[in-house]
Amino acid sequence: MVAACFTLFLTTVGGIYSWGVLQDRLVAEGLAPASTLVWIGSVQASVESVIALPGARLVAAYGPRRVALVGSILAAVGPVLASFCTHSVAGLIMTEGFLFGLGQSLCFYASAMLPATYFLRRRNLATGIVFSGAGVGGAVFSIITAQLLEATDLAWTLRIVGCIFLALNLPAALVLKSADRSRSRFLQTRKSCSGPHSRTSGSSFSSVGSSIAIFPLFVPPFFLPLYANSVGLSTSMSSLVLAGFNLSSAVGRFGFGVFADLLLGSLNSLVVCLFLVGISTLVIWPLATSVAPLVVFAIVNGLCAGGMFSLFPGTIANVFGSRNLSQFFNLIFFFWMPGYFLGSPIAGYLLQAYGGPEGGIGAYRPAIFYSGVLSLIAAGFVLAVRVIQDRSVFKKM
Repeated sequence: MVAACFTLFLTTVGGIYSWGVLQDRLVAEGLAPASTLVWIGSVQASVESVIALPGARLVAAYGPRRVALVGSILAAVGPVLASFCTHSVAGLIMTEGFLFGLGQSLCFYASAMLPATYFLRRRNLATGIVFSGAGVGGAVFSIITAQLLEATDLAWTLRIVGCIFLALNLPAALVLKSADRSRSRFLQTRKSCSGPHSRTSGSSFSSVGSSIAIFPLFVPPFFLPLYANSVGLSTSMSSLVLAGFNLSSAVGRFGFGVFADLLLGSLNSLVVCLFLVGISTLVIWPLATSVAPLVVFAIVNGLCAGGMFSLFPGTIANVFGSRNLSQFFNLIFFFWMPGYFLGSPIAGYLLQAYGGPEGGIGAYRPAIFYSGVLSLIAAGFVLAVRVIQDRSVFKKM
């Protein structure tokens, strides 16, 4: 079950994290500036929040297998149809943006919380393995997409990638099955949370903090290829930098899951991740004027950003209680919609306002500072949740 969920994350969420390679090609071909094209990736991600509540109901009503099968087909059809409208921004938004986004969202909700219903003591580990599929997929498809773009044109690249998605997703979707109800009920009732006051206060801060953290989430993967080109790297080398970011993200999703289970707990680990994301963005990225520091930034930021995302389910269980995990997981995803939809476009407009990719690496710095500061603000809110839950410094939470 974990392997099937991992595969669905590999192709669908990994497809979003590799969008930067396609965006780089479209900018190079002169279709539109990055501030416009980033909306395609933004739509891919934001659909996940738009259908958060209906998506959960669909999974509850029809089961994860059927929902994932429909999602697998849509996630493949999107890129294939996009191959016929590579000269239209509106067409790409509807196909590669909305249609693929809808498919990947259905696959996401069919598989994201499934491991949590099969595991208790190693819930963070199981979730981390599944969520690491997004980073592995982002790395793999960044390289595959870049190689296909060199070997053929953009249209055929999209068609081939769509066929790969379908070939991998359909078998994985057929494996999905809800956990036995008695076992799921047992897992849900084993954990309890703090008193009513701490739950109410903590839930408010955690909702606000996580929503802020989503705004800068896709800024590095969407803009690293463009930034690498501005530094002087070739398209293939830029895709490798993005692959490094995504591979580090996969390690972070898995590694921080283990780290949280064994040492700090989900909430403490999330605070650490968010602070490191913000610090690495503000300190390392602006100084990355050559390959070496850029690679260091990609590794450190990817590691912590990946860990951050995989720790959200465990943190939600900690704050809201395991019994409410699925309900609040989908509700919070719905509240993340502004960050998914506007986070990267805001960075794109800041980039364009200060000269665009042609303006050199200095033009990227306002977008970089915007991203880093928001991550630190989000870290502050999550730290407030930790203090509200328990003031003991060394307590595992």
